[in-house]
Amino acid sequence: MARAEGILRLLIVDDSLTEADAVINTLRSAGHAVRAGREDDFDALEQSLCKQSWDLLVCRDHLPTLAPVEIVNLIKRLGKDLPCVVITEHKEAEKELFRTGVQDVVLKDDVERLQFVAERELDNLFMRRLGRRNERALRESEKRSRALLESSRDAVAYMHEGMHLYVNHAYLTLFGYEEQEEIDGLPILDLVNGEDHAKFKMVFRQFTEQNDAKPATVTVQCLRNDGFVFDADIEFSHAQVEGEDCTQVVVRDRSSTITDDNEQFILLRDFDLLTGLYNRSRFVDELQQTVNQAAENQKDSALLYMVLDDFQQIKEMVGLATSDMVIKSVAELLRKTAQDGETLGRYGDQIFTIVIPDADENVVNQRAEAFLKSVDEFVSHANGKIIDLHCSIGIARISENMASAQTALENADKACTIAQHAGGNQTARFQDKMTQADTTDLSAWQAILQNALKKDLFSIHFQPIVGLHGPQQELYDILLRLQDSDKTLRAEEFIQYAVKLQMMTEVDKWVIRTALKKLAEHHQTHPKTRFFIKLSEQTLHEKDYVDWLSATLAAHNLTGQALIFEISETAALDNLEDTKNTIAKLKAIGCEFGLEHFGSGIDFSHSLSVLDVDYLKINGNFVENMAHDAENQAAIKAIVEMAKHADKRTIAEFVSDAVSMALLWRLGVDYAQGFYIHKPSDRLDYNFEEEDL
Repeated sequence: MARAEGILRLLIVDDSLTEADAVINTLRSAGHAVRAGREDDFDALEQSLCKQSWDLLVCRDHLPTLAPVEIVNLIKRLGKDLPCVVITEHKEAEKELFRTGVQDVVLKDDVERLQFVAERELDNLFMRRLGRRNERALRESEKRSRALLESSRDAVAYMHEGMHLYVNHAYLTLFGYEEQEEIDGLPILDLVNGEDHAKFKMVFRQFTEQNDAKPATVTVQCLRNDGFVFDADIEFSHAQVEGEDCTQVVVRDRSSTITDDNEQFILLRDFDLLTGLYNRSRFVDELQQTVNQAAENQKDSALLYMVLDDFQQIKEMVGLATSDMVIKSVAELLRKTAQDGETLGRYGDQIFTIVIPDADENVVNQRAEAFLKSVDEFVSHANGKIIDLHCSIGIARISENMASAQTALENADKACTIAQHAGGNQTARFQDKMTQADTTDLSAWQAILQNALKKDLFSIHFQPIVGLHGPQQELYDILLRLQDSDKTLRAEEFIQYAVKLQMMTEVDKWVIRTALKKLAEHHQTHPKTRFFIKLSEQTLHEKDYVDWLSATLAAHNLTGQALIFEISETAALDNLEDTKNTIAKLKAIGCEFGLEHFGSGIDFSHSLSVLDVDYLKINGNFVENMAHDAENQAAIKAIVEMAKHADKRTIAEFVSDAVSMALLWRLGVDYAQGFYIHKPSDRLDYNFEEEDL
């Protein structure tokens, strides 16, 4: 890290060697050991940013081919955490330069300010790098600890006041239980034979009365869930779980003679049995190491996320056994195509992942095309039928700004989805949404949005959500609109600017105030009506939001039961702790909660295990054209079955035709919403009593 090494790696963008030397001397006179590079060409700058790690970039604002906004956008596109400072000769240009996203603007002859800005940005950069390093260390430590516990042959448990808090798999197996839930809260004394209760209590009491006591061991007879009795040594030691004092318990069966074949164990643990490639878990471990290397400025890389196109149809055509042989053949193709240093994995049924240890976009594109071509040229004959394979590949850059392996996978998955929607059999690269045009437009949009908030130029529309299998309710989804000159804009046409300008909390509150006013009036004749209201990622971080909501509800003589809040699945998982806290607070005042665009995550079953939600809005991409897409139908079926098992209600959005509606009913979806049922309207005019679906 920069501050620890004592070296300032400085990149200067200027066409004047004299001016560049002046900047270097200014920073050296402030006590920095400067190692500098200079570029005045866009391509050369990109190569320099890719191949080297820098701590500070200083540029001039007068270069016609390298404007500050282009430099900032390039830094963002490459995923670099690199502060950019602009030197200008024109005081009046400061305001416009700040809008480009640079960290600071310094007048040419203001030597002291340049020294101060450099020191400040280096300190901030050091703290960001330190924070990322600590987060990685914590994740790795937690992961190793959990992995050690789960892979341990010893039966390990943690308990508080004699009650189980956590047990590993070996502990469950030893005592004859299948699930953690079966043993949660169970007193450990229930697992000890009654004849040894007094002996166990005495040793345990002596141990707990001394906080600094060394581990203590007692030999007793233990009871399995099926009543079988066995002799065991139980060892107690002091521990902490999430900052709380507890007791670690290790139980060793004295009669056990279990041995492991280490090679076989490693094979089963790390590799996919069908293809021989790294399995999902091991590949993610390898990917995380790659992410860590990039974060330490050792090396940028790229991730390829490959999905076989129309594979569900192939599987239905040739059968499960033959489709497995196809998967195995694809794995062989990837092995033959792979070069030294590239890491291959089977991430899912028809999903393969590849790490390319190179940051050069041209090289990565060539490697992606090579893998694409190898699959495209694959032709197989099975059961008298020709199998013609194609694939789509998403590409994501792995740079120092990459938070985790999961983020890299999500970015590559999104890029792959773009390739699939474009027709498949092609590659697509993940791009940050911030573009040069966006930057130019931000100031104009800020004025538009502020004016809309001030003059109530926003409006809300209502779209009914009707019951298929779920209990009948009067539900409306609240949709935001903006009146701009003589046309009405939908939310997707302007909301990204509100996000970038950090205005979403203000917009959310405007929507809620307006919706509650309308709902209070409507309740006079329809007291059962409830609203679905979208919640932004920025509002999740607002600590006083739920208190404000409670007061606003009370002012309109309404309760939380009238509202169901929703947030996108990816935003919820990206802000897990804030989401959990917000859900808990909203539920405490009677509101319900839903996940929007459900199924867009890589492993959507994970969302249900970590978030206490009531409704799942199925990703509209699955619902659109589902009548002609067997894979989408299969995805919806899997979501519905998972939701029913978890006791959640499902909602299908974007329903556009009668065939889709019939399929959704057959698949067991609880509710539906879309233009086929009713277009969004500025009136609450849907007659729920006449539903005939």
